[in-house]
This record gives sequence, structure tokens and C-alpha cells, in this order.
Amino acid sequence: MRGAGSRDERHTSAAGGQLNAKQLSSHISDASGADALLTLFAAHSASLDHIHAANLWNKLGKQRIERRHEGQLEQLLHQWQLWLSLERGVDGQQHLLSESQRKLCCDAMQGTEVTISRLQRSVAAALASVHSGFEKEHLEPRTGYSLDLALPSSRVAIEVDGPSHFMLPDGRGVRRPNGPTLLKRRLLAAAGWRLISVPFYEWDGVATANGQQTYLERAVAPLLGSSTYF
Repeated sequence: MRGAGSRDERHTSAAGGQLNAKQLSSHISDASGADALLTLFAAHSASLDHIHAANLWNKLGKQRIERRHEGQLEQLLHQWQLWLSLERGVDGQQHLLSESQRKLCCDAMQGTEVTISRLQRSVAAALASVHSGFEKEHLEPRTGYSLDLALPSSRVAIEVDGPSHFMLPDGRGVRRPNGPTLLKRRLLAAAGWRLISVPFYEWDGVATANGQQTYLERAVAPLLGSSTYF
């Protein structure tokens, strides 16, 4: 799975949730180096507004950037450019990098190593009995994200979300998606994709093959229509 990090347990509020806008600004101001700034971005990428992003990027520019940071920085810049082009409209165009620079950053995003988990294979096998045509690890060209299971002709995708896509359970046992996962969903939606999430804790709770097929039928029916089955 490409494009969603796993540093989801850091920089949360005392209540176990995401930082609010004021807390996030304070953490960016207090961050002591590139590692801390990149960790903040990984944990809270979907919560950054244009002020947070500008402050984080300006502060990164003053840090000593080592070679090991280069890939993360290129991915961060690519996601920032996507946000400008997909969500900011005309206002964002003036802040875009040159086409060659944007391609360099997109290539870094696409070059991230993909890992296909046992969970993902299980969902893919059950899906094949429900609906044909879904591609595994479809590389979405505009965003550079890899989609776990995608039907490009309908721009429908299924994301198989394992534990690394969620923060730790809160006091009520609720698991909330982490920053990178929310950002991926948000940017893909802005690019015209309709996404279905299959969380690991729901899939693990379905005991039989028939139950798994029923689960997926119910998930995809609103987007594809019941007449597309079988």
C-alpha cells in the first residue's frame, strides 16, 4: 500500500485524538528539526490548513536536510502541489512548481515501495467472487497514489485499511483514521475517485466466505448498482 504512512501514534492530544488547529501550530513552532517536522506532517497531513502548511514548509527550509529526508520531502511537496491544484482552484495555480519539478516529486511518490498484505489478498479474493474487473495496486497517475483495488472505468476504489492506517483506540474503543490515510482519501476524492474503506477490524469480524462476499456486496452496491453483480 503506497502513500499512507504508519507514524500514527505520535503527536496526539491528551484525549487521544488529533491536535486542534492551535495545538498543531504550537507543535510546528516547537519542532526542533527535520525529523520532528516530517513526523508532524505524517501524523496530521489531513488537518493542515494553508497557514500550517506554509509555516511547516518555511521551517523545513531552514533545517539541515539530509539525504535520508529527500524522499519524504519530495512526497510532502507533491501532496502540497496536489492540494493546490485539486482544491485551491485558480488561487492555487500561482503557487505551483514548474511541470518538470512537479513530475520529479510525483515520480518520488510513485516510487514508494508497495507491500501487499495478507489482509489485502483476502479481500481481493472475496471481491473476485462478487465483481470482476478490479485491478490490484492500481497506480493513479494524477495523484501518484496506489489504490489497493480499483475499477478505473468507474473510478471506484477499495482501500484495505490495516492497523497502520488508524490511531490507537480512544477511551470508547473507537479507532479513527490517521492523517496520511485521511489525506489520501481527501485527495483521491478531489481527483474524482469514489472510495470504499474496508477496515481490518470489520473484516476480521466476518467469519465465513459467504459473509465476506455479502459484506463486499453491500459495500460496493451503492457505487456500482446491484445489477452489476454476478
